[in-house]
Amino acid sequence: MIRPTERAETRTDTGSSIAEASGEDGWYLYGITRLRSGERAAVRTDATGIKVAQAHLDLESDHGLVQLMEIGSLAAVVSRVDLADFTSEALQAQLGDPSRLSLVAQMHNNVIHAVHQQRAILPARFGAVYARLDDIAAAIDQRSEAILAQLARLDGCDEWAVHVYVDQRIIRAAVRADQALDPAHQQLAAASPGRAYFLRRKLDDDLAARTAQVTDEIALAAYQRLAGLAVDAHAERPASQSGEGDAASEVLRAAFLVRRERSEELVASVCATADDGRGWHCTYSGPWPPYSFAASPEMDGDERQNA
Repeated sequence: MIRPTERAETRTDTGSSIAEASGEDGWYLYGITRLRSGERAAVRTDATGIKVAQAHLDLESDHGLVQLMEIGSLAAVVSRVDLADFTSEALQAQLGDPSRLSLVAQMHNNVIHAVHQQRAILPARFGAVYARLDDIAAAIDQRSEAILAQLARLDGCDEWAVHVYVDQRIIRAAVRADQALDPAHQQLAAASPGRAYFLRRKLDDDLAARTAQVTDEIALAAYQRLAGLAVDAHAERPASQSGEGDAASEVLRAAFLVRRERSEELVASVCATADDGRGWHCTYSGPWPPYSFAASPEMDGDERQNA
């Protein structure tokens, strides 16, 4: 994401960037989009020679009126804020009030979602605050080509989240049925106690390995099937899976960037994987703004602006 000026900046565990100031107005950045010709306002030229104009969106947030700030053919989605609300002390107070922090984060996402309904947007990270409009303009202007390419890629697309679950009991039952043909299983009844112990250990190890293999095959098959409908896709295995006794075990989390004309096809494909007795199913949510696919360039440390 475009980073705010790092002059007197404080980072938090939430990844927010807070301009240290009080009693002054600043600007909260929600994201970057393209400016339409009919939205161009009276242009002024700042001290750096960057042309900056402002046009109003039909949106409001807890921070106030949401506006578009023109930087060439791009626009920053911003609203005016009191910098005193974004000092280290103010942020720490919010961190101590999870309900308040949740409301602020929801407001941030609501604005991004509303703009996303109208046009492609590169979402800014939560808590991106600048002391001056010129700082935002300079950061975006220096990377306008890369940002325009990102927006062209995202145009007309939504993000969909998909989760794949398996019923471990059904998978293990199927694997055990296959084990009936394993020579080790057939030798078990006639084996001595010592040998029977090692045969059981082998069968248990094989059961665990084969169950994991089948689970991986299910996750990969579901991912590949849905990725064929997407412009781009990201997948990850959950940090921890359910224990052996759990029926529903999440084995895959994936995000898909899908053109809107293919959204119904994606949803139909997910619904077609509803639990059919094979021991797995998918759930989905969306459409969302493309948070997982909208990585705009970061400001380098030597490009900081003075507040």
